[in-house]
Amino acid sequence: MSTKASSTQSLLSKIIESAIYKSALGKAPRIAKNAKSLLKLLQAALTKTQEMGVGGIFDVIREKITIMGTLIKAYAVGDYRQIELGNLLKIIAAFVYFISPIDIIPDFLPFIGLSDDVALLVFIFKSIDDELVKFDQWKNKK
Repeated sequence: MSTKASSTQSLLSKIIESAIYKSALGKAPRIAKNAKSLLKLLQAALTKTQEMGVGGIFDVIREKITIMGTLIKAYAVGDYRQIELGNLLKIIAAFVYFISPIDIIPDFLPFIGLSDDVALLVFIFKSIDDELVKFDQWKNKK
């Protein structure tokens, strides 16, 4: 494993074991049951993506959040319910963590402030990739 991959894995472990992420996971079931809360969370996540930098990983993050946001919106309005509950909760927890200014690496720190958010979001994207493919197929059939 390369040093970069090792440090990313180490950061990811710290995030997942953190009280902040565990708190986000704890909030996720309540948010999942309330369409208004889901849509508010989605709006906050999309707003934060507009505040991020441009190019490279920021464009990838913005695109993936938009895809997951489309899924969340479809779920919130009742159009799409084929998502596994565990995957829905992962997305919600990742969004809660993402929008929080205080996390493992506070967002106000220049250059590195978003690195924990990016690491967690990339991990979630990869872990629910099958779910996103399934949603995309559903959306294309509609």
